[in-house]
Amino acid sequence: MQIQPATALQVRPYSGIASVYDRSVGLSFFLRSRRAFETLVARYGIRFCSAADIGCGTGLFACYLNRCWRVPVYAVDRSPEMLWRGLCNCAGSSVCFLQQDIRCLRLPMPVDLVTANFDTLNHLVSLGDLRLAFRRVAANLHPSGYFYFDIITPCQPLGGRRLFVRDFRMPGWCFKQLIRWESTRRLMRFQVVHHRAGCSWPAIERFTERAYCANEIGPGLLSAGFVIRGVHDEATLEVAARCSSRIIVIAQKTANSHAPHANN
Repeated sequence: MQIQPATALQVRPYSGIASVYDRSVGLSFFLRSRRAFETLVARYGIRFCSAADIGCGTGLFACYLNRCWRVPVYAVDRSPEMLWRGLCNCAGSSVCFLQQDIRCLRLPMPVDLVTANFDTLNHLVSLGDLRLAFRRVAANLHPSGYFYFDIITPCQPLGGRRLFVRDFRMPGWCFKQLIRWESTRRLMRFQVVHHRAGCSWPAIERFTERAYCANEIGPGLLSAGFVIRGVHDEATLEVAARCSSRIIVIAQKTANSHAPHANN
């Protein structure tokens, strides 16, 4: 499916679909993320009294951390529309929402745990930006704090396909998601076309993600002052094999790390 510029209005990524994001993909992935988090936190004995969820989207995971773990939580995202949905989802909670780029992460105070779910780090399409994000996370963590994140790898990220197409239809609203995998550059090109009842033209959102392999992730974490506690296949939660399309990484900031806090 190709939409010509003359027949579609191009809008910011995650702006038009924010209001229906949870019903389409957000809620189902949150449930997977929660299951994985609870399993791995118990396995590694992770304890935390404060947290931040970066790339928080509509706030489901941040709200879960706040309500179920009873800790103060910062929720960070670039999209104002997604943050607005997060404020609605977390009404009555004590989650603090911040509009920030994670490459410039600056929390009001350091935390014990930083999480990043559902492709957050894959949105950083250069290795330099990924390493910068690692350093900013370390700077906002207490010594011995944890960084828990998932990330897509180059191992069959679309199940071996070069093109993935998915349709969602709801009363008064529909959208089509297309993802093209460029294996030579390890890039995933996203195109989301959505149309609301009563609107003359469909809207189109485009963005790019990059898949990262272990020999890029590991050295970046180590240089930022982390040690890697575990790497798991996101689907099975077993120790990641050579070909896991999405992995979960548990990293811990070293106790003697002297990375300056963001407010310094």
